[in-house]
Amino acid sequence: MNINQSEVLQIIATALECEPASLNLDSALGQHYNWDSFGHLSIMVALENKYNIEISEENIVKLQSVNDILNFISSQ
Repeated sequence: MNINQSEVLQIIATALECEPASLNLDSALGQHYNWDSFGHLSIMVALENKYNIEISEENIVKLQSVNDILNFISSQ
């Protein structure tokens, strides 16, 4: 799947209710001020809705950073 990095950052920022500028490739669960377990689930649901994909529970656990998410979405 062709993805736009800034679009994914915007989706994550919207789910976390923060500015996209506060995120980078290394931003991760537990390391960003709004990225807690609830925020993580919000990100996964937003990505599923935007890209019409299903993210398994196993992948939800593995997708811990912006970079992980970008790599996963690209591989779909």
